[in-house]
Amino acid sequence: MTRQPYYFAVHLEEGVIGRAWLNDLPVHKVMTRGPDSMSGGASHMLVPGTNQLALEILALPAAPPPPPVAANGGPAEKRVVLLPAGFKVYRIKDASATPIVAEIVVNLDLPADLALKAGEPLEMPLYHTVTFTLPVPVAEPVYWRAPAVDVPCAGTPELVAAVTEVHDALAQLDLRRFLDLISLKHEAFAAAFAGDPVAALDRQRSASERFFGLRPLVKPLDRAKLHFEARAGGRVVHVSGWDDQPVLEAVAEDQPNLALRANLLLTQHDGHWRVFG
Repeated sequence: MTRQPYYFAVHLEEGVIGRAWLNDLPVHKVMTRGPDSMSGGASHMLVPGTNQLALEILALPAAPPPPPVAANGGPAEKRVVLLPAGFKVYRIKDASATPIVAEIVVNLDLPADLALKAGEPLEMPLYHTVTFTLPVPVAEPVYWRAPAVDVPCAGTPELVAAVTEVHDALAQLDLRRFLDLISLKHEAFAAAFAGDPVAALDRQRSASERFFGLRPLVKPLDRAKLHFEARAGGRVVHVSGWDDQPVLEAVAEDQPNLALRANLLLTQHDGHWRVFG
């Protein structure tokens, strides 16, 4: 299959608190407070057939002040409350061109997609979706044929053990074990972006090697605060904290600006719970 790389871009303006989802999988691993923007690969999260983008908004900035009264003394112009958040998926058609040639596949832009009337209030939280198909199909993602499950919020012993194992490998700075436990994640990304140097297995692994070399300080794992949620039709389990704090948190002692903060996506692969995101 010809490589057709797809990417995403998300932006949340100042005062917005929200999260973005692609096919019911979190693009932002933790709730994000704007101003913030991020972009990255999407091919490994896309599926054959119908795909879905979603923006989940929990808070908005304060409404802007009303416009001044018209010069003729008439009533002030009414304004629609703006929701400055956006999410798009695009495809790189020609990476060798200058500038790079890209095609936007879908664009979720709030408030434009809400068709608001002037002065119409918005109820929070807001969850807005848009569906789309791909101009060039992708291969099935790694979780596509996993069995559907329904898990309790506290997880199962097997799920808790899988999360604990990843955390302990990080806390013990056991690089070999850590890379083995997240190898499905690396392999899925490399397969989805075959030929892209950034996605190469060696490049992905070297990032972990450099971070482990800084001997980061790792936050202890509080199993009582783990929250497990079935997503993507039950084929994926999203693991986060009850307080929406990241499951994995490690900060380089001498370079506090370098940190790993992430929740986990697990799927059943060859009969075992594996991290793939």
